[in-house]
Formats: sequence, C-alpha cells, structure tokens
Amino acid sequence: MRSAALLSRASPFLQCPPAGVLQASWEQEKAALTHSFQEAKAALQDTVAELSAQLEAFQAKMKRVEESILTRDYKKHIQADLTLTFRGNCSTRAHISLRGQEGLGQAGGMDHGSPSQFWEQELESLHFVIEMKSERIHELDKRLILMETVKEKNLMLEEKITTLQQDNEDLVVQARNQAVVSRQLSEDLLLAHKALEKESYARQQLQQEKEELLYRVLGADVPSTFPLVSVTPTEVSFLAT
Repeated sequence: MRSAALLSRASPFLQCPPAGVLQASWEQEKAALTHSFQEAKAALQDTVAELSAQLEAFQAKMKRVEESILTRDYKKHIQADLTLTFRGNCSTRAHISLRGQEGLGQAGGMDHGSPSQFWEQELESLHFVIEMKSERIHELDKRLILMETVKEKNLMLEEKITTLQQDNEDLVVQARNQAVVSRQLSEDLLLAHKALEKESYARQQLQQEKEELLYRVLGADVPSTFPLVSVTPTEVSFLAT
C-alpha cells in the first residue's frame, strides 16, 4: 500500500517532459525571434541609410539652387528698374532701357528680359523648389512613421525575448526541483521495497514458527515421516480450544 501511494505521488513528476526537451524548444523559439529581430533591424538600417542619402542629395540640390539664385546678377536688373522708373521723361527712359537691354545682351547673355519677367521666373523656380521640398517632407514623414512602427516591433520582440529568458530560467529551476523530488521518491521507493522484503521474510519466519509449534503440540505421537500439513492460525486456535 505504501509503495502504491508513493507511485501515485511520483506520477505527476515522472510525466513531466525532460529538461532537455524544454531547453531545445526554448532555443528554437529564441533562434526564430532572433532571426526576425535581425531582419527587422537590417530593414530599418537600410531605410535609415536610404533616407540619409536622399536627405544629403536634397540638401546638396538646395544648396546648388541657393547658390544659383544668389549668383545671378540682381544688381543689373534693379538698376535697370530704377533707371526706368525715375528718369525724367519717357523718351530718355525708353532710350536708356533700350541701351541697357542691348548692353546686357552683349555682356554675356545674362539678361532674362524685363525685370518683371525675371522675377516671375524666379518666383516660379522658388515655387517649384517649395513644392518639391513639401513632397519630400511628406515622404520623409511616411518613412519616419514606418521606422517608428518597426522600432515598436523591435521593442516588443526584445520584451518577448526577455520574458522567454525568464521563463527558461524558471523552467530550469523547476526541472532541478523535479529532479530532486524524483531522486527522493526513488529513495523512498527503494526503502519501501526493502521494508516489504523484510516484512515478507518476517511473515515467512512467523509461519514457519507456527508450523513448528503446531507440530510440537499436535504431532508428538505422529510418525516423523508423516508429511507436515500447513495449518492456518484459525485451525490452530480451534484445535487449542
């Protein structure tokens, strides 16, 4: 009865999976999470590199545009505009304007027509640059949102890896405790088996002593060659009465 109780106590621990299986399962899940994290990290790094290259190209282009605008000969057009505006009479103003346009055309092709036309072209160029910059900023905003999403996923993966590591440590401790309990149960079972053997041997000795006593009490007149019949304790008590 004692051995059966010990076996019933040991059965939940004996049915638990071995520590090696738990370790292998955890290693497999850890490898999968690590691979996913590395892929996400590589994609994020590629995105950052691409955005950095695009930003550098955009900054270089903006610098060239600013230099091109600043290097234009604004002074000539401003002087021509002031000359046309503040001259005393129309004929002199028209004559000076015509001479100024011819001189500018011969100076190297720097004239862009009338001052108003020049400023209209400059405004159109600036408007185009602003639109291009707005589109690029909108695209960069989208990419930044994507990067934030990937970053959040990476943080979630790191938290999951930390949780799995803690679970693995708990499983290792549990496996050690189960090993200690299993070893203790094995020792208890061995002791119970030895106790059962001793009890069986004691019963056999007691039965043999009873048979010898019965033979001495009842078999004094019986020939020694007569076979000894085992008598139960109930029969002994009945004969004794």
